[in-house]
Amino acid sequence: MGDDWSRWLDDTPEAGAAASKPARSKAPVVRLRRNKQGGGGAAGTEEQSDTQPSQRPILVVGGCGGAGVTTTALGIAGELGMAGTPTVAVDATAAGSDIALRGADEHLHPISLQSWLYGRGNDEPAPVKECLSLATSGIGLLWRDAAPLRRRATYLTVARAIDDAGFTGVYDGGSAIAGRQLRPLLDDSDVALVLAIPARADAANRLRVTLEWLDDQYGDATEGQGGGIVGDTTIVISHQLPGAESRIADHLREHLSGWVRDIREIPYDPHLARGELVRHSALAPETRRAYGRLLAGVAS
Repeated sequence: MGDDWSRWLDDTPEAGAAASKPARSKAPVVRLRRNKQGGGGAAGTEEQSDTQPSQRPILVVGGCGGAGVTTTALGIAGELGMAGTPTVAVDATAAGSDIALRGADEHLHPISLQSWLYGRGNDEPAPVKECLSLATSGIGLLWRDAAPLRRRATYLTVARAIDDAGFTGVYDGGSAIAGRQLRPLLDDSDVALVLAIPARADAANRLRVTLEWLDDQYGDATEGQGGGIVGDTTIVISHQLPGAESRIADHLREHLSGWVRDIREIPYDPHLARGELVRHSALAPETRRAYGRLLAGVAS
C-alpha cells in the first residue's frame, strides 16, 4: 500500500474523544488472492461466478488472545444453520480448540477431524454427515486433536472436502493468524476473512501488526486502497464486558473505512460471558441480529 495507512494506531483512542476527521469513503473490494483454480485476479473470480455457491466459506481468526474467535465462529455458523444453510463449524487451530465442547449442545461425536479426513483410506474422507457433532441450531461441528494432518493434507483439503459434501465451512482459526495451518485458507480468495478483536484499546493498536503482516504476505505492490486481502477483511469488535461503549469501533471506522471490507461489533451477551456451552437460541436478540449483519456483509 502506498500510504502509511496504519500510522493512526500509534495513538490510543481516548474515552469521549471526537473524530478528528471524516471517515474515508469506502473503496470497492478487489479480491486478488489465488482462487481454487490458481487464478490471480478479479477476472478469474468473475469467470467462476456461475459455478460457485453464493455462500462463501469463512475463516475467523483473532488479532490477539481472548478475541472471542470461537464464539464468533459459532455465532456465524449458527445464523447460517438457522437460515437452513448446511453448515459445519471446523476447528482450524494448530492443535485443537474447544469449538465442539462449546458448540455441540445436541450431540458430541467422538470422531475427530483427522479420523473423518482419512476415514475411507486412500486419502478419501468418510461421509461427513456420519462424523459431525451436532448443535440445536442445525449446524455440524468437526473438532480436531493435537496430531498433525498427514499425507500432505492441509486445511484446503478439508475445505474442499466439506464443499464437495454440500456444506458451508466456518473455520475457527484461533488467535495465531501466522500459523502454518492457516496459510492455504488465507491464500484462497474464495474464503472470506473475519479478524476478531476484543473491545480494548491495546487490541485495536495491535491490529497494525496483523494487517501489515497480511499485506506483506498476501498483498501486491499494485493494490491500492481497499484491494487484496486487507480489503477483503472484516474486523469484528467483540464486547466482553457490560456496557455499550463503542469508542474502539468508532476509532477503527474513522481510520480504516475504505481499507477493510467492513467493521462490525458484537455486543456483550451474558450467555456468551459464562464461558460454557453455547446455545444459539439462548443468545440475546441483539446479539443474533449482530451476527446476522456480520454474515450478510461477509458472505456476499
